[in-house]
Amino acid sequence: MKNERPDESLLNYINGRATDAEIKEVMQWSHEDPENMKELQTLRRLNDEVIWNADIADDHARKKKRKSLAKRVLSWSVAASILLLALFPISYLIFGSYRQNQMTRVSAPLGQRTELTLADGTRVWLNSGSRLEVPERFNGRTREVSLEGEAFFSVTKNDDMPFIVRTKAYNVKVMGTEFNVSSYTDAAEWSVILVEGKVEIYDGKSTDVILTPNMKAEKIGGRLQTSEFSDRDALLWKEGILAFENASLADIFAKLGSYFKVSFEVEDSTILDRHSTCKFVTSDGIDCIIKVLLMGEGLTYDFDIDSRVIRIK
Repeated sequence: MKNERPDESLLNYINGRATDAEIKEVMQWSHEDPENMKELQTLRRLNDEVIWNADIADDHARKKKRKSLAKRVLSWSVAASILLLALFPISYLIFGSYRQNQMTRVSAPLGQRTELTLADGTRVWLNSGSRLEVPERFNGRTREVSLEGEAFFSVTKNDDMPFIVRTKAYNVKVMGTEFNVSSYTDAAEWSVILVEGKVEIYDGKSTDVILTPNMKAEKIGGRLQTSEFSDRDALLWKEGILAFENASLADIFAKLGSYFKVSFEVEDSTILDRHSTCKFVTSDGIDCIIKVLLMGEGLTYDFDIDSRVIRIK
């Protein structure tokens, strides 16, 4: 018998407020039927759209109110310049209260990805467990966002207002381009892959690197190094696909562990040196992916949902 949809737990999970018990409940429900997983992804997309559109609508309402206030101040100024001078401190406070640019944080739940379009038309894909902090509107001389995790950006070109991605290690500055940034807080690796256009990577000190298309910059041993990049399969995550080319099981387990926030215990460590070329649809869930991965390897596994541990035998 199928469990009923855990509405309250789903809402908390989607908004990043779920307890361990609620996460377990959602995981069990979503994996018992492929339709449940599809429903979870649909609810996630709808939730993001509601939040994003509400922010935009709220911004428009503030602009409309600000214009109304501006007309009042102007009408008062026509009445008497002395009155205008007297009202200046008040009008400054009125306008100042509306100048505050609230930040919106969008996140992608574990094992999922999120797609959104920013106010300037820039498209962003967030990978599993990633968070993006964005102002309600871009003003000033730059368009700045903050990233924790991994994201692919397709930036709307604007030569007068560069787009800047701030991360834990470096900042990435662009005009209009397509690139991937990986900067998870709990991981040592940091990288940028440039698909189209040009980006500048800097840390405000001595590092200043320019990337051209099909180049990759990554932090190795505390230093930023560049190289050519041709493995486009590495970017398939934004299409909901994890791809591996002749990768060891050790590397595959590490990637799956990071994506689905699970850990692996292996009875025979020698199997970690085995290599595989494979692609997985992330919406299938970790259970299905492990079954396919171990098919033909003569291995079995147990998945403890409570501890999020997968034991390979």
